Order: sequence, then C-alpha cells, then structure tokens
Amino acid sequence: MEREKREVQVKLKIPIKVLIVAVVVAIVVGITITKIMLTPGEKTPEVITVSTLQEIINVSELSTYTAVYNGIAQVMNENKPEDTDYYVSYEANVYAGINFDDIQIEVNEEEKKIQIRIPKVSITKVDVDIASMDFIFYNNKANTSTVSQEAYKACLKDAQQESQEQEAIYELARQNACKVLTALVRPIVEQVDAGFQLSVE
Repeated sequence: MEREKREVQVKLKIPIKVLIVAVVVAIVVGITITKIMLTPGEKTPEVITVSTLQEIINVSELSTYTAVYNGIAQVMNENKPEDTDYYVSYEANVYAGINFDDIQIEVNEEEKKIQIRIPKVSITKVDVDIASMDFIFYNNKANTSTVSQEAYKACLKDAQQESQEQEAIYELARQNACKVLTALVRPIVEQVDAGFQLSVE
C-alpha cells in the first residue's frame, strides 16, 4: 500500500517571544535616551559595536516559522519487518528556526556598514497532536493498550523526517529570521547613527 501524500499548511508568524524581546529592547532604548537627554554636561558619543548588537539579539534558539503538518506513519511488525502492523494518520506542528548564538556580525566603521549573517535553519521542535491520531490496522494483534505510545513515537519520527525534506519550511523560516533580526536591530542603529547601512542575510 502506497503512503498517502503529506499536506503541509503554512502559518507564517512572528512568535510571541520575539515580540516580547522587541518590546523590552524598545523600552530599554527609550529609558537610555531619556537619561541622556536629562543628564547635564557633555554627552559621551554612542558607538555601534559588535558586542552591543549581540546583546540586542541574544535570545538563543528561536523558532521563526511554524507549519501544520498532516501525515501518515507506517508501523512495521517487529518480528516480520516486511509486514505492516498498521498505519496511523496524525497532525503535527513543525517548528523551524535558527540558533541566535551562531549569528555572525560585522561592523565596518569606515564604510558605515553592518552585516548580519544568519546561521543554517534547522527543525527545532515537532509536536504531534496525540488526539488527532487515527489508526488503520492490518494486524489486529497490534491493537494493544500500548499502541498509542508506540504510534506517537512513530508519528514524531515520521514528521521529523518528512519536514526535513520540505525546502519551503527552511526558506520561509530563514526569511522570517531576517525580518525578526531587522526589526530588532534597525531601530537601535537608526537611533545611534542613521548613516549606517544594515544588511541581514
């Protein structure tokens, strides 16, 4: 029996965690600017540095894309690997993103350029909705009290493998990561020195 085609539904969104980080950064910047405006005497000129930018985007691993994945896992018989015990359909949320610790930042003061290179996108998490699982048994003896636990593991493995082959997931996660980084960094750069050009790729 051929396996049915998988369906991947796209949900492009900026996670709540990113929005919270952006708000916190905005508040910190606002407080800093207020202090500078209220402090009498000479002001120390602000300088854009790599360490400053790293602090801004220091949110570790972050999922920047979520896909709803509908799939079917095939579970084989342990004693007869060529025989199928059952198929189980399921729905899963697949999260893809980047490790922000691996971001590379370059600041060129002379050319007034800031270049941020994002690392390779990876599947960060897979959540299978156990309530969505539906079985088709070819071996009734496999329908035991532990079948749900076994099937859940099979669905996790299947979703992980299948999602890794979906190039669209990686591309959209990368695009979203670029948008997130730009949204975090650009306001700070423009506040300190609007003459700098920001490149995120």
